[in-house]
Amino acid sequence: MKTTEKILLNYDPEKENLLPVLKEISSFFGFISEKNAQKIADYFSLSLSQIFETASFYDFLKVKNSPQIFIKICSGTVCATIGTRKIIKEIENKLKIKIGDDFNPRIKLETASCLGHCGEGPIVIVNGQVYKKVTVSSIHEILEKYV
Repeated sequence: MKTTEKILLNYDPEKENLLPVLKEISSFFGFISEKNAQKIADYFSLSLSQIFETASFYDFLKVKNSPQIFIKICSGTVCATIGTRKIIKEIENKLKIKIGDDFNPRIKLETASCLGHCGEGPIVIVNGQVYKKVTVSSIHEILEKYV
């Protein structure tokens, strides 16, 4: 079984190895926990803040555990004019969450300025699955697949 310690022992504690270690730990565990970050900091003789500063710089490294349900909604001009706000309210009411809140670790709701499907909006992406021409009524069917 892989552990943080076993991963660290595959690398010399030199700064050029920090990013490969962060990649491997993030990939294996799904994110870099504070406990693992502290082990990395100790191994490389760096501060915990240096580890998180480095890890948070790269989009491919996760410093938070990913939610089970990740919903992204287009809030670009076209989508906004054809009903995004109503869909957001419907999701917030149904799932009892708000955009950007981290209170429910299972579900994350975010907006994006454009998701690249302007002629097919409103666009909602749930766990990577793209839904086009979403309506207030169809969002319930979509969410039922995930909750």
